[in-house]
Amino acid sequence: MMILLIMLMGIGLLGMYWIRMSTVEQQFQLLEARSAMMSDSFSKMDDFMQLGTMVSPAHSSEKMPPTPTENIPLQESIPSIPVEFIPSIPDGYQFQLFNLSGEMIYFFSNSYAEQGVYLYSPPKQNEVLSGEKIREKIDTPSGKWLRVGVPFYKHNQISGTLYMTAQYNESSLPQIYGLIVVTFGLITLCGWAVVFVLSRSLTRPLIQLASAANQLSSGNYQPYLPDPSLVKESEISGLIQAFHEMTERLNQLERMRTDLLAGVSHELRTPITSIRGMLQAIQEGVVTGSKADEFINIGLNEAKRMQVMVNDLLNFSSMESGVIHPEKSQVLLEPLVKEIIHQFHTIQASAPVQVELEVLPSDLLCTCDQSHLKQIFLNLLSNSAAASATIIKITARSTESMLTIDISDNGKGIAPDEVPYIFERYYRGNSRRKKKQGLGLGLSICRLLAQANSGTIELLQTASTGTLLRLSFPAYLNENKQKSFNHR
Repeated sequence: MMILLIMLMGIGLLGMYWIRMSTVEQQFQLLEARSAMMSDSFSKMDDFMQLGTMVSPAHSSEKMPPTPTENIPLQESIPSIPVEFIPSIPDGYQFQLFNLSGEMIYFFSNSYAEQGVYLYSPPKQNEVLSGEKIREKIDTPSGKWLRVGVPFYKHNQISGTLYMTAQYNESSLPQIYGLIVVTFGLITLCGWAVVFVLSRSLTRPLIQLASAANQLSSGNYQPYLPDPSLVKESEISGLIQAFHEMTERLNQLERMRTDLLAGVSHELRTPITSIRGMLQAIQEGVVTGSKADEFINIGLNEAKRMQVMVNDLLNFSSMESGVIHPEKSQVLLEPLVKEIIHQFHTIQASAPVQVELEVLPSDLLCTCDQSHLKQIFLNLLSNSAAASATIIKITARSTESMLTIDISDNGKGIAPDEVPYIFERYYRGNSRRKKKQGLGLGLSICRLLAQANSGTIELLQTASTGTLLRLSFPAYLNENKQKSFNHR
């Protein structure tokens, strides 16, 4: 705002200076125009005046103008000249005509001769006689005067010099300056009002965002945020929208963190309680013989399950930090997947699930870490079985550069509101959060393992009739097939 005021003041001062200079220039131009009129009038007075040889009766030695300090009216010194030859001259003008010798041959003034204004000899006569026009500013006790000197022509020849003097009229300048000051004052006031309104409209949402950020830092993930649709500035509206998305994301992460703590507590507390109870029963002799052996086996299995969960947490932390280093090799896909399916059937404890495999071509190669691919497949197959699927179909296809593996099932699918979060760590789904075992790391681990092997995993579709996921890896054919591709 201060810069705006300084700029307006600078413009105002420049405007005042320009008006002053323009006023002086206009008055000089007016003097030059009146001088031209007087010169033209006197050139027509051949019958009354011979320049350089005759002096006007008004300027004889007896009637020369009095000394300028006397301030005596000079109208009576005007010679007897026909009225039609004398142009109209406003008050405050003084006119003097000199011949080539520098002698004044005519003088006229409808004001008073004043010290410094009345000329006894022509100033800068040589310059004027050479055809130039001169301009002078004169300071007198009564004020400022402006004078112009122009050559006097007779029969297209310079016959003398003509000088016209007028008092500098600056009576209108204070009014103009006042108008400028008022105008710039109104402009400043209006500008300040516009800047204030605009700054308020810009800073209000920013202040609200700053307050929301402070609330986020204090742990409140549901702060008040302005409606982005009500903000006209696209940049600020986009910032608010991004802030909305960030708060929603933080809310989701906070809920997932809470669910993780509850899930880990539940998943660890249940087997620990079971193991403690069974060991205590054996120790106190409540169970003996084969029953005691059965309790020991159950406790051992529960301990293994806890070990798996702890390993998942450690492995996931390593994967997220980028510590994972896959040992890639080219393997035939079909035998590897068949082995994984057999392993899945071995560990599957629920109702039997039919797994169908289709690999085209059958000698398809995949460059990956075998242990990582096994873990991905086992996680996906286990998820399908947990979704009550009875048929799982694995279809592998290859192009020259990509290998795609589709895993589809006829399970009950994923709820639409859960789809955006299925690959998030610790997310276990709203519908099964309290029933499903595990830490919600399965699909997150699958994604990290796929990325570590230069691949991707994505959900193509899901519905109440089933789910389809796709794995994509760089593909390689065996040597003969690769040659056939190269010849195409």
